Amino acid sequence: MTTTANSVIKAIESRRPDQTGTRLNLLLFLCQGHFLAGTGAPLFAEPIYATPAGVHIDADPDEPAADMNNRQLGFVGYTLHRYADMTDADLLSLVQVSSAWQLAARAEDDPRIEWAWLTDWFRRPAERHGKPTAEETADFAARRKARTGG
Repeated sequence: MTTTANSVIKAIESRRPDQTGTRLNLLLFLCQGHFLAGTGAPLFAEPIYATPAGVHIDADPDEPAADMNNRQLGFVGYTLHRYADMTDADLLSLVQVSSAWQLAARAEDDPRIEWAWLTDWFRRPAERHGKPTAEETADFAARRKARTGG
């Protein structure tokens, strides 16, 4: 079940009020990435665009928030637990170092971040709690090389 970016924003604001718009967008990027990596499906349907200021998501603030299930709320909670205490500059750096953001930022005509790029970034071996196998490391390196050329 996919929800809306506005619903995720409301869930973030209920736990961490007074977030700036830029910070909310960065947290949405991280929520979407972890949800994609964990479930294989997007948390929300709205596309994410790479911008010099980080990312942009076309969320309609007037749209009523849809109910989110426990799994979705769990991923939002995990993301906030992991990242919400970081500074804005650290969040921005974390997003901009991702291959997903870099690939989209290079595409001047359409800086949309593809879900596959985001999934790959959040499934990379360094993101795992345990040590990746040699096969997983080689697979990730091959997929990244195929996408980025390096």
